[in-house]
Amino acid sequence: MKLRRTIILILSVFFILTAYSQKKIKMVLVDGGSFKMGSNSDFFKDETPIHTVTVESFYISQYEIKYDDYIAFCKNAGYSEPYGTSGFPATNITWERVVMMCNWLSRRDGFDKAYTIVRNEKENIFKVTCNFQSNGYRLPTEAEWEYASKGGHRSKDYTYSGSNSPYLVAWFSETYQGLEHKSGELLPNELGIYDMSGNVSEWCWDYYYESYYKKSPVDNPKGPNVGTKRVHRGGIRRDKMIYIEVTRRSCLEQDKKDLYLGFRIVRTKTD
Repeated sequence: MKLRRTIILILSVFFILTAYSQKKIKMVLVDGGSFKMGSNSDFFKDETPIHTVTVESFYISQYEIKYDDYIAFCKNAGYSEPYGTSGFPATNITWERVVMMCNWLSRRDGFDKAYTIVRNEKENIFKVTCNFQSNGYRLPTEAEWEYASKGGHRSKDYTYSGSNSPYLVAWFSETYQGLEHKSGELLPNELGIYDMSGNVSEWCWDYYYESYYKKSPVDNPKGPNVGTKRVHRGGIRRDKMIYIEVTRRSCLEQDKKDLYLGFRIVRTKTD
């Protein structure tokens, strides 16, 4: 009888630890600092001019968020089963649902929520405010995203995230061969972060404004206060290499989704 109880106890502990390890999202510390954001491109006017930006320290997920975490959120929230494949990046998800998922992940992992969300579907209202001092999960600001993509304080000023050769670090039009790819199959950047160029694009917090860089604040810019679209960064596996450079910007309405658009999360370093 004692042996049976002991076995049951051991198995219970094993399953609890296994479940926790499956939930835990791998995060990378990005020490704060200053960097040159944007470019002086003659073609991509929305990423001009180059300007100095300073960001505080934060943690960022090492990999793009997986479908497994997304489907767990959808089941908990009562949403229909989403499109996707286990082990691969979560895609086809709106910005609005992402911020709700960030709060869910924060509760799941024992952190305070970063977002306060006001919803009224009848009046088509979805307002979000972010507490950037919270220890909970949230989307990166566009500045945080580019800083991490460039390798933070370890940056070697590569054209793509982790290399001047996209073939080493990115799934893009010349390498993806019509297939989906898991995050982490190629080489990481200087901070050990994977797939910030190519594979799937990634939602950011900021509203998109074409000329924002011309008046962006130096310290911890968070984008315009209002807008109609949200920024996403990194390019996708179907893009040509020029569209997956670390400075490229894209945008989409926050209530729209795309089969090649996913996300990764950050947490403000509060300790």
